[in-house]
Amino acid sequence: MAEIFENYWWLLFPLGFFVAAGWGSFMRYKRTQAKIDLLKTYAASGKEPPADLIASLDDPEGRPDWSDLDQGTSGDRSNYGTGSNAFLVILFAGFAAVFAYEGYVGLIGIGQVAYFVAMIFVVLSAAFFVSSFFKGKK
Repeated sequence: MAEIFENYWWLLFPLGFFVAAGWGSFMRYKRTQAKIDLLKTYAASGKEPPADLIASLDDPEGRPDWSDLDQGTSGDRSNYGTGSNAFLVILFAGFAAVFAYEGYVGLIGIGQVAYFVAMIFVVLSAAFFVSSFFKGKK
């Protein structure tokens, strides 16, 4: 069993992203279900639901309330200048640092492979950093 982890440790990253995407999809479903239940409550009481609640059901992106997207004056959504990629920049820079440290110290013994993985994470971190400057620009 240890040989499987040593040879295929990199599969943890795609599996982690797969689990995170599934969790996000499930939570989006639960938010939509809660909004529909709230609409049923309004309908049962004979009250008119707020227009924002109805409009939020038509939103194809399903933007959560905790998102850092800005709403412009014309109602369009953009994330220019909000640092929406800050988490990804820090995450991939942290991964790069961990793998570079492993390559230097040799904690798990993957040697030069750790430097290669660190370079990949540095490129990803730089790409998200640069893309944060161009998001929302037309």
